[in-house]
Amino acid sequence: MRTKKTIVNPSRKILSTAIACLSEKGYANVSMRDIASESGVALSQLTYYFKNKEGLFTEVIHEMMAQYLQEMEDTMKSAVGAKAKTASLISYFKDLVKEKPKLLRLFIDFTAQSLWVPSFREQVDHLFCRLTEMIEENILKDTEMSANLDGYSSASIARYILGALYGTSIQIMLGSDKTSAFESFQLTDSLFAAREL
Repeated sequence: MRTKKTIVNPSRKILSTAIACLSEKGYANVSMRDIASESGVALSQLTYYFKNKEGLFTEVIHEMMAQYLQEMEDTMKSAVGAKAKTASLISYFKDLVKEKPKLLRLFIDFTAQSLWVPSFREQVDHLFCRLTEMIEENILKDTEMSANLDGYSSASIARYILGALYGTSIQIMLGSDKTSAFESFQLTDSLFAAREL
């Protein structure tokens, strides 16, 4: 009996390899040649499918965005009520640091690169905007939090929440004392709980 061999699309294989290389080594330390070598394809195949490093990495950002958006949406929709949704969002960021540091490193690396690469900037800005909208829709909609914060818009509060969680995640990734740094997440949860979500 013959078994079917799974055929992997070369562009998917290259993209998966690029994601793995970037999350291990970072944007500045990965070349197209590295990715070609790791994926077992000729360099010309990379340029055939993705044109250049920026084109390939733009596609990596797109993949990363899709994963973040789906995971955060699933996380918040799995909880009921603003308090529970806030707790689940904080838990998601904790899990990113503990369980998926490679995915978090990609986000951090591309955020930094987006300051200089316009095509990255557009995508990363879109990711931050979409994450902010998700927080606003899932946590702040129909809550009293906006009224409790002296008239700040729910969009501003959502940006603040995302900034606090993302910034805390970066500090934990950089810090040597990760255990006590996780207390910042509890503080974030306490601050939001104090606002009677």
